[in-house]
Amino acid sequence: MDIAVEGLSVAYAGRAVVSGVHLIAAAGEIAGLVGPNGSGKSSVLRTVYRHLRPAAGRVLVDGRDVWDLTPVQAARRVAALPQERTSDFELTVGDIVMMGRTPYKGPFSGEDATDRAVVAGVLERVGMGDARNRPFSALSGGERQRVLLARALAQDPEVLVLDEPTNHLDVLHQVELLALLREQRRTTLVSLHDLNAAASVCDRLHVLHRGRVVASGAPREVLTPELLREVFGVRAAVLDHPLTGDPLIAFDHHAPSPLTRGATP
Repeated sequence: MDIAVEGLSVAYAGRAVVSGVHLIAAAGEIAGLVGPNGSGKSSVLRTVYRHLRPAAGRVLVDGRDVWDLTPVQAARRVAALPQERTSDFELTVGDIVMMGRTPYKGPFSGEDATDRAVVAGVLERVGMGDARNRPFSALSGGERQRVLLARALAQDPEVLVLDEPTNHLDVLHQVELLALLREQRRTTLVSLHDLNAAASVCDRLHVLHRGRVVASGAPREVLTPELLREVFGVRAAVLDHPLTGDPLIAFDHHAPSPLTRGATP
């Protein structure tokens, strides 16, 4: 199942934050959204999982506009891990993940053996298999992130939408989460601040800057020193990763930051 965002524009309080965005994720492909803070990444993703209605343009999932689907139809196709955190702190981990089964339940039907098996399976896959009965409120930030990913996977979606999924994760769990995304081979849209992680996990990158897509393509084609300087304001070299062969971005941490250049001490 593929995703196509066509001519997307988003506005808040009459101010355009995304204008004329076109991007795609082919079936089974991981497409990354990268860009500076405020470039519009989260706004684009919110339109895909129907949290924010676009001012113009369309979001197509397998050729159908997500806004023409019923909520249940949309939830069976698209699952999201947004940046906004759940407020269901009194629930257990199992309760949180079981919410992912809601699109498959009738109004008065309870959980069944299939639901329980799905929940147990996705918790194992995110490394939280022994936490089902723990209070969600007792978890660390990284553990909560993994539980919320499990909830998205419990929906058994055809499309995953992830907004900064590695936030709050230590290095080991970042690596494990990105490996899990690769193993899934579900059509995925993911925003990432870590450009090296994006270069490693994504088949395609879309670079947003000031609400517009300024570059799209394979990571090696997109992440050039020129683009990194113009969009992110940093001096960097793009090398080959010695272990994986992926593009590896080496930043010049001695160069003045655009935020501090010219500032008086």
